[in-house]
This record gives sequence, C-alpha cells and structure tokens, in this order.
Amino acid sequence: GDGGHGDFRPPSVVSAVTMAAIAFNPTLALPARVTLAKGRSRSVAVRASARPAGSRAASKIDAEAGTPLAMSDASDSKGLALAALPLLTALALPEAAEAAVNPVASAFAAYGHYLGLVLVVASLTTEKFLVKPELTEDEAQKLVIADSVYGIAGVLVLYTGYLRVTQYGKGWEYYAHEPIFWVKMGLFAVMGSSSLFCTTKIVQMAVKKTNGEENATVLGEKLSARMQKIINGELLAIGSIPLAAALMARGVAYAENMPWQAGAAPVALVSLGLSVKYVKEALTWTDEPAKEKVEA
Repeated sequence: GDGGHGDFRPPSVVSAVTMAAIAFNPTLALPARVTLAKGRSRSVAVRASARPAGSRAASKIDAEAGTPLAMSDASDSKGLALAALPLLTALALPEAAEAAVNPVASAFAAYGHYLGLVLVVASLTTEKFLVKPELTEDEAQKLVIADSVYGIAGVLVLYTGYLRVTQYGKGWEYYAHEPIFWVKMGLFAVMGSSSLFCTTKIVQMAVKKTNGEENATVLGEKLSARMQKIINGELLAIGSIPLAAALMARGVAYAENMPWQAGAAPVALVSLGLSVKYVKEALTWTDEPAKEKVEA
C-alpha cells in the first residue's frame, strides 16, 4: 500500500474547496448563515461589510432605495464562484480531486494489485512443490495450470501497478524521483525475466505431452534442480517487493533532483538482458532425461 511522504499531510478536499472559494470571492468567507440571510436589506448589508469603508454609505443608500442592481451583482458573483469551484479545486489539488471523484476505481486498482501479488506467490509455491525429476500426468497438468495463473497474475500486477502510479497513488512526479521505486521495479523485472526459463520448459513439456511423445513428463535431475533454483529466486524477489513498497511509500531515499531516466535505464537493461539469457538457456538446454534414465 502507499503511505505518506514523511509526516506531510495534504489538505483535505473540503479545505481545498473552501480556499478556492475564498480566493475567488471573499464574501464567501463570511459564515453561511450570514451570506444566506433572508431579505434584501440583510444581503446588501453583508456585501457592504466586505467592501472598503468609503463605499459602505453608498451601499446603504442603495439598499434603502431598493436598488435591484446590488442584489443582481452579488447573486451573479456568488453563482460564478460556486460554479468555478470544481475547476479551481482540480487545478489546486489534482490528486485530492481525483481521489474524490474515483474512490471506487482507486479501491479496485489496489485490490487488483494485491490480488495479483497473492496469486503470483501461490502459483510459484505450487510450482515449487510440483517440479521434480519425474511427474505424473496429473502433476504435469497442474504445473501447466500453475504457470498459466502465474503469467496472468503477473500481467494483473503490472497493469494495476501502472494505474496506481499514474492515477490513484502519489503521482508519477513522486515515484519518478524515488530510487526505491526503481529498485522495486528492478525486483519485478528480475522475477518476470527469470520465469521465462521455467515457462519455456513447461510449454515444451506440454507440447510433447499433446503430441503423445514418450517420457514427455520426465524432466530429469539436472533440469528439475535448475527450475527449483530459479523458482527460489523468484520467491525471494517477490518477498522483497513489499519491503521496497513500504520504504518507497514513506519517502525513504527520495531525491527530487533524480531524473527518472537514471532509474528506468537500469531496469530496462536488467529486464532485457535476463530475458535473453533465460530464453536462450531454455532453448539450448542439453539435458536429456530419457537417455540418462536408460544409461542409469
């Protein structure tokens, strides 16, 4: 979840609306029971109290004479100020206005993010317990399902995370200058890129099984050990992400002068480099479990 940046607390939406109204029309700073008083003379007297002393006498004469112009000006001014409140609030405090307008959407984005993380952990844990040198037909099917859920959950985490950064969180201007945010993104990149090895081998196993090949569900000692090692690394990465998120949300190591490119470039390089490495390793894997089994 996102916490506050230090002890800083942004003003509430009500405060923003009030400040915007007063800035646009000072007469609105008076108590509501005065500005909404009954009767023409009471309304004109309120306007007179907000004017300089030199103009109060003229206003009093206008009120006694029943001049309708003063009432018309006051009504138009207040109506224009009230009509401009949403725009003024959005300009002065866009994050508060956005949260006020889309609280349900923000809640669903947060829920989707947390749900995705839970599904990632659950699917990785399932894979860890299923991967072994020789799988039964049922275990192989469960492994394919677990890896599919892992991929869908990863996309869900990435998409809802994007929404939280750009729309429902502290805003891109905050996260772009937070080094720990980029550390968190790096951990996610490591987790996603390294998973390509296991996914590639699981897809190959599923294809062999569909084609009816012999020993399609036999992984072998070497391959299963390698997959277990990678899954352990993924679990370590996903377990570190909540700590990074907690530090990030509290503004730890925040650097206002840090360009976002300094954080994004290493993440992109890590993601690309590891993706190429693990896909190449999976496609060129030389372990032949069936042959090893015959030799044994």
